[in-house]
Formats: sequence, C-alpha cells, structure tokens
Amino acid sequence: MKTDLFLLRSTSQRIRDVFRHHGYRASLYRRAPGFTLIELLVVIAIIALLLGVLLPSLGRAREQARKIACLSNMRQMGIAVSAYLLDSDYRLPPSSCHCEDPNDHWLRILAGYTRERLLFQCPGDRAKDFVDWNKPIQDQKDARYSSFAVNALLDPIHYRYGAHMNRYNDVTKIRRPMYCIWISEAPDTESFNLADHIHPETWEGSIEYAKRFIAWDRHKKTSNYLFADGHAEGLAFEQTYQWPGMCYWYPEAAPKWPDIP
Repeated sequence: MKTDLFLLRSTSQRIRDVFRHHGYRASLYRRAPGFTLIELLVVIAIIALLLGVLLPSLGRAREQARKIACLSNMRQMGIAVSAYLLDSDYRLPPSSCHCEDPNDHWLRILAGYTRERLLFQCPGDRAKDFVDWNKPIQDQKDARYSSFAVNALLDPIHYRYGAHMNRYNDVTKIRRPMYCIWISEAPDTESFNLADHIHPETWEGSIEYAKRFIAWDRHKKTSNYLFADGHAEGLAFEQTYQWPGMCYWYPEAAPKWPDIP
C-alpha cells in the first residue's frame, strides 16, 4: 500500500514536471513573435511625431538653400557688372527696350563676364521655359529672359529724364548707388514672358500695385536685389519702397523719394 502510494505520488510529480516544462516552452514560443499591436501602434506614433518635427525643418532648410543660391547668382552678376563698367565708361548695359542686337542685351553682356551657366535663373523660380539665345528671340514668346528684371530708370534712355541719354545710366551720376536698386527678382507670371525690366515710376507710391512686378515673396516674404554699386541683398519689399519713407528705386534721390519732376 505504501509502495503504491509512493508510485502514485512519483507519477503525479513527474506529470506536473512534464506540464511545467512544456508550459514554459510554450510560453517561450508564444513570446517569440515581434511586436504586439499596441507596441506597433506606439512605434508608428513615434515615427509620425518625428516626421512632424523634422519635415518643416527640412522644408525651411531647402527654402533657405534656394535663397542663398539666388543671392549667390546676384552677387556673381554684381561682380560681372563691376567688370563691365570698367569697359563701358561706367554705363550700365541696356534692357531689351534699347538694344536691337540681342548681343547688346544686359543678360548677354553679363554672361560674357562670368562662367556661371545658371546665373540668371533663381532656384525658386517655378517657370520652366527660358530663352534659348541660339534661336530667334521673337519665336520664343512664351519664354522668360530671366528670373530677374532691371530697373528701367537706369536704362540708357528714359522719358522721365528727357529724350537724350539718361545721365543716371552712368553709375557715377547716381546719388547713392549703394541704395539704388538696379536688378530685382521678377515674378514667374506670363506678364514677364520676354520682359526684362520694370518701371517703378508707374507705381505711384502703391505698395500693392508695385508688388505685381516684383517676386516679393519668393523667399519667405523677401526678395533679393542687386544695387547699382554691385552688392546684393535680401530684403522685404517694404524695406525698399514705403510711402512716405524709404525708396531705393529712383537714382536721383535714393534712398529717399524724389521731388516731382
């Protein structure tokens, strides 16, 4: 009887040991797969949070890179025009209004003083078609000369200053060339297809009207400008044109507003 009881207890203990052993192995097997649903959702939430933080920063960094590249283009133009002025008795090259030969165009002239291929295209300019100088200009009516436009008040001839040669085409005659804008960014609209200059004298002190002719918000509410002394600067448009206040567009008075002629 005692022997049977001992055998029964031994058998029971063995059975418990077997179940305990296999139960432990089964629990290990059940835990082998990767994430649970909750863990997966937590990982997804963390990734979404990181993307929400990083993407705006990447966008701002990309936009800042475009602005810097555009400003670099303008500085290269400033170096080119400074070299050209030494060969032209300090007279600025003409816009399309005052040249018959495309080679006399300010874009073509400055291109001869620099090796930069994309000098006249801002990375932030969304336009696709730009003038191919190896083809007739008149056949490219839907193309753009450049991402930039010159201030017509500094052209060789301008009616504001009479029918004769414009004295302010000579940079030495400009009141303060470091405050007088010669090149601005042009908006990427159809109105600037085969257009390369602007007329500040038609703005009549209206900031809203003037903004139609300037890519004033291409770089986060700012735009790049090249001044008559050859330096380039990024500014909000209101810093260049504010009535009453500062005005960087009239060569006879900049940085102030001129008297009515």
